Amino acid sequence: MMKKIVFVILFFCFSGSAFSQINEIGFFLGGSNYIGDIGRTNYIYPNSFAVGGIYKWNMHPHFSLRGTYIYSKLSGNDSESNNSFRKVRGLNFTNDIHEMAVGIEYHFFKYNLDKIGHTKTPYMFVEAGAVNYGTLENGRTFNFTMPVGAGYKTKLAQGIGIGLEVGFRYTFKDDIDSYPADLNSANVQINPNNNDWYVFSGITLVFAFGREGCYTGSF
Repeated sequence: MMKKIVFVILFFCFSGSAFSQINEIGFFLGGSNYIGDIGRTNYIYPNSFAVGGIYKWNMHPHFSLRGTYIYSKLSGNDSESNNSFRKVRGLNFTNDIHEMAVGIEYHFFKYNLDKIGHTKTPYMFVEAGAVNYGTLENGRTFNFTMPVGAGYKTKLAQGIGIGLEVGFRYTFKDDIDSYPADLNSANVQINPNNNDWYVFSGITLVFAFGREGCYTGSF
């Protein structure tokens, strides 16, 4: 058993792709918008501030494991919609959310903030997470979410990276848009089968730390 463990460690240390163990930690700053039954129908239209933290472990030139926490308010107002029916209906809501997610990030080009020529790349990511928010019926509650998005990142200074990122979040319920009390009145029509989406778009600023792996000559 010990020989197998040693073999696995040596494989990761000396493989041709030369895995890296550089860590990155930093901030996400940007905006959010809601996509659902109330307000605008634009896919990307930030109307609230979003802020959070991000951690990445660059385990491979093309892959990073990442974890994020983001806080924001979500809001929707039918009066701002480009849909005539919604304008007449006149509903609105505001909610605040806390999201935590973990996942994997794929770099289209080799990436390492400490390697010349490997310091900029477009990327895409897929995560799984949980979001906490308020509802009219149950107070604050948790829901699962699936963030999927893309971005572009580059080196800002030695050991510092900056990026632009957009991520779409699918939820498995239709209750983020905390409706007014007259939701069930005859003149209000809401689709209960249309689960909520929301979007975070903004910049990431990260600081690299930690040692590289056993061998990074071909990174």
